Amino acid sequence: MNDKQRTVSRKEHSLSRDKLKALEELQALDLQIRELTLQAEKHPQRLKVIESEKASAKGVLDGIRGRLADNERARRQQQELLGVEKDKVRKWESRLSELKTPREYAALARELEIAKKTNTNAEGEINRLAAEYEDLKKQATAAEGVLAEKDTVLSREGTEIKAILDGIQAQMKVLEESRGKATGAVERSLLSKYERIRKQRGGIAVVGVVRGTCKGCQMNIPPQMANTLRTATEIMSCPSCNRFIYNADPIEVPATA
Repeated sequence: MNDKQRTVSRKEHSLSRDKLKALEELQALDLQIRELTLQAEKHPQRLKVIESEKASAKGVLDGIRGRLADNERARRQQQELLGVEKDKVRKWESRLSELKTPREYAALARELEIAKKTNTNAEGEINRLAAEYEDLKKQATAAEGVLAEKDTVLSREGTEIKAILDGIQAQMKVLEESRGKATGAVERSLLSKYERIRKQRGGIAVVGVVRGTCKGCQMNIPPQMANTLRTATEIMSCPSCNRFIYNADPIEVPATA
């Protein structure tokens, strides 16, 4: 190879390296954007979990409050029933002395017995409902505390998450602007291929080759290709995964005597 050929080869190698460097810089920006996107997606998910926990706590409290309302209605009904039956007992007891025949007396006595038994049952149910009401009130107080705690967490973390997302949005804006400039430095044909590979290969379109192995797919490239890659004057692609590849073998430092 003469001097002119060497000069042309060096220029082609330099041009190839510049093109590859532009692709690497673009990929670095895309990876940062992807990482920020993943971070941004995690925070709303966390917020949904907290909102779900708050909704669950509210559901528990609403259920207890519903049982309290049912309890109050049931107690009112029992108290009304007790009042009616007590009036019957007073009325019928006052009539006992007025009855003239044993038959009339026995019939009214049976009615009195039934009414008194109804009163006893109503009083027992009222006492049971009153005890249940006090227990439900304690449950409601505890549930209100849980709901208040969830609401505080939601408010606090909601504010924190908003601040984080605002920060991510600001970083994304800077990166998107940098990406716009970076895409302008990449040849149109290479950019089109880069975008296609990036979508197909999990966001990684440019990888190094170390000791003949593509670090994208972990497959060996042909030995001749590995040798050519070290002094390549054009952009090369892995024959297995089609990613752009470059030589990434560590530089060997000669041992000192």
